Amino acid sequence: MTEGQELAIGYELFIREYRDGHWILPEDFEAISATTLESLLLRSLQILPAETTLLSFNLEQTQFIDPQYAEMVARVQAQTSIRLFTELTERNSPTVTADQLICASQYFKHLGLLVCVDDVGTGDNQTNLVMQLDDYVDEYKFALQNLRPFNDIKAVEPALKYWYELAASHHKVLAIEGVETAAELDFVQQYYPCDIIQGYYIGRPVKLFDPVAEKHEQR
Repeated sequence: MTEGQELAIGYELFIREYRDGHWILPEDFEAISATTLESLLLRSLQILPAETTLLSFNLEQTQFIDPQYAEMVARVQAQTSIRLFTELTERNSPTVTADQLICASQYFKHLGLLVCVDDVGTGDNQTNLVMQLDDYVDEYKFALQNLRPFNDIKAVEPALKYWYELAASHHKVLAIEGVETAAELDFVQQYYPCDIIQGYYIGRPVKLFDPVAEKHEQR
């Protein structure tokens, strides 16, 4: 969930699968079709609080370069005033090239859609790729959780400072996620005031809806 300190301004959609009585991470995020994601987005938008201003969700590299997904996002965005942020994950897909990601970013931009580079500085989303996509990107997201374990947030301050300053100089929205303590929140707010703060200290994930329970109710 993406929140400000006192007021939730938006949410991030986390997808889970129900298997053997438990909600778990999907075995293959790339297998989630544009049709399925469109249905989940539309349903989520119907449930979100009225004050919500943004909703973000992840696409794997293979999905991001597939025009079906960008066109799906455009259809959903046309039905809501809530700003949709498509997050390009940091996970590498060996078959996807930087040129394909650039072309896909251009297409999202052409459709008037907002793109976030997720977990900058980790995985595939290093500075070189981020800069190649930069003209077509609206947001950087810096993930503290990807740098754990650390005893003090100051241990990762050089990386945080780098992306904070880069976002400022390139006029990007900056989200800092993975904030888990009051001390971390205070540090971020005092030294790296950003647009969005996200993390377990701010708010833990909750189920928006439960298709399994609904199926039982319909019987």
